[in-house]
This record gives sequence, C-alpha cells and structure tokens, in this order.
Amino acid sequence: MTTAPYRVAVGKVRRRTLRSLVISGAWFWAIWAAFVVAVPLAVDRWGGEMDGLTYDAAGGPVRWVAFAVGTILTAALLDLHVAAGGTRRSFVDGVVRAAAVAGLAFGVLAVVLALAEQRLYAAIDRSWQGTAAPLDVGTPAGAVVTAAGEALVVVTYVLVGVAVVAGYRRGGPWRGTLLVVPLLLPAALADLATQTGVFGLAVRGGYENVPLGAVLAVAGSLAAAALATVVAHRMLSAVPLRP
Repeated sequence: MTTAPYRVAVGKVRRRTLRSLVISGAWFWAIWAAFVVAVPLAVDRWGGEMDGLTYDAAGGPVRWVAFAVGTILTAALLDLHVAAGGTRRSFVDGVVRAAAVAGLAFGVLAVVLALAEQRLYAAIDRSWQGTAAPLDVGTPAGAVVTAAGEALVVVTYVLVGVAVVAGYRRGGPWRGTLLVVPLLLPAALADLATQTGVFGLAVRGGYENVPLGAVLAVAGSLAAAALATVVAHRMLSAVPLRP
C-alpha cells in the first residue's frame, strides 16, 4: 500500500518531468515538422533526389530528447527531491508516469508526421520509401503498434538517462563511463524491437509476418521499458547524495 507522502512525492516528480518533456517535445516536433516539410519541397523546387523519412533517417531523434530530459532532471532534482522527504523510488516512479504520458503523445505525433510526409510526397509526385517501423504505418494496426512502440521507446530512453547519471554519481568519471555501455542495453532492446533508432538500423525493414511483428514490437519495447525501470531503481538505490 502506498502512503500519502509517497504519492505526493511521485506527483511532484511526475509534474516536473512531464512539464520538461512537453516543453522540449513541443520545440522538437515543431522544428522537425518544419524540416520534414521544407526538405522535400526544396528538393522538388531546386532538383535532387530524396525518398523521404527525414525523421526515420535520423534514427527517430525524439528518443534523444527524452534521454536528455532524463539526465538533466536527475542531475538537477534528485538531491532536492530526497532532501525534501522524497525517496529514490518515488523519483523513478514519478519519471515513469510522466514519460508514459509524454511518450504516448510523441508516438501519436510520430505517426501523424509519417502520414503527413506520405501525403506530401504524393502531392509533389515523388516516391516515398515508407517508414522504418515494423508494420505499415498507413494501416490501423501499424499506426497503433508504431505509436505504442514509440511511446515505450521514450519511456526507456528517459529511464536510461536516469540510470546513466546514477552510474556517474556512483562510479565517478572513469567507472561511470565504463557503465554507460551496459546501461544502454534497454535502449538497444527497444530499438531492435521496433526496428528504429541507431541500434535498429541493422534490422530495419519490417516484419514479414504482420501479427508476429506486432507482438514482437510491442512486447519487446515493453520488456525494454520494464528493464530500464528496474535498472534505474537499482542504480539510484545506492547513489550518494551531495551535501
């Protein structure tokens, strides 16, 4: 059973994290949407070849916005949170809840951006190569799986950011740097499951079996988010607090 102080502490972290994700996400999506629209129009106007998917070609970069929010907030707020009576557990739980809400919004925006780009390429009579998502984003199942996968990717990357900061706080600059590689494993799993991002480049191209692909994409990214949650809890459990 959760206590009232725990719920209050979780709520504070959730609101602060959600606010940071919404603000940074708003800037990101506004700039990236303009970029996705401007590039094909410029290529069409002045010549050249481009098959689309600026967002996919860059590895789904909103995940790095999520990672940055996780690192910055942990570095800035963890000590204050604990000093105010919160716990490391309530900090991680608040981050998870905020990331789930923002991640769902980001996932929907990723689908909308892909569909808008598809229509833009059709309007200027150019071929569109399709997304790197495991299923066709133009179908209802593909849109749902893509949005869900992107949402879980965001949750995973935020928590990986939390764990990386904890690793540096626990191990110092040298050991902390060595810890970065294993701490990125949840992020790699999320990328591989959704066939997106830097780690998913080697397997991108979609699942041949659609039902199996939907299960693997959602289950794999869900496993990645769960693993990232466990790792963040474990890493923060022994983080020394600064005076």
